[in-house]
Amino acid sequence: MARTDADRQYEYYPAFLDLVRKRVVVIGGGTIATQKVRGLLPCGAHPIVVIAPTVHAVIREQADAGRVTWEERAYVAGDLAGADLAFAATNDRSLNAQVAREARDRAVPVLAVDDIPFCDFIAPAVVKRGHLTVAISTSGRSPALASHTRRKLERVITPQWGELLDVASAVRDRLGSHKSQVDPEAWQRALDDEVKRLIWAGDRAGAEELLWNRIAPEVV
Repeated sequence: MARTDADRQYEYYPAFLDLVRKRVVVIGGGTIATQKVRGLLPCGAHPIVVIAPTVHAVIREQADAGRVTWEERAYVAGDLAGADLAFAATNDRSLNAQVAREARDRAVPVLAVDDIPFCDFIAPAVVKRGHLTVAISTSGRSPALASHTRRKLERVITPQWGELLDVASAVRDRLGSHKSQVDPEAWQRALDDEVKRLIWAGDRAGAEELLWNRIAPEVV
């Protein structure tokens, strides 16, 4: 059922989707569809099926490389059979609504571009630094503000934050089965400015050892 104006009082639940080996269908081949495909490629979705008579050069390149399946034709009812996720990303609002209705009939989560009532989820603006992902959402109320906020955060969350995550992850892996025994507050104390200074100075190994020496004694 589509969202109504009365439903605007309700928030969206923030979550990250595991799309590994999931069939994702993108209807449309233009700029917006290309953005969706670019976002899907690192997620392990397979197959990523793009249905459109013509596509952006990026989609064509990905199809030629075997990373995307491009069906060179217009959408027809039934194209979402077997899909785990769908994007209605054409510049035709009525067509997007048609795609969304089929998705809902099949219980396939769908995002219809710029049409919140026909969205089961919304795609946030994203700041990505390695494996660190920061998502910004305005609950569909102002994509422009979400984009503006992302640009502000991109200046604050530098690439070194991704390296800091890698260091913290490496230390957590070294803890093995004891990782759950460390008080979360101990991590907060350990990830201080001294560790960050080493990362920012390019001394990743030193940062890892410093963090390890702080965390290991915390194992109960």
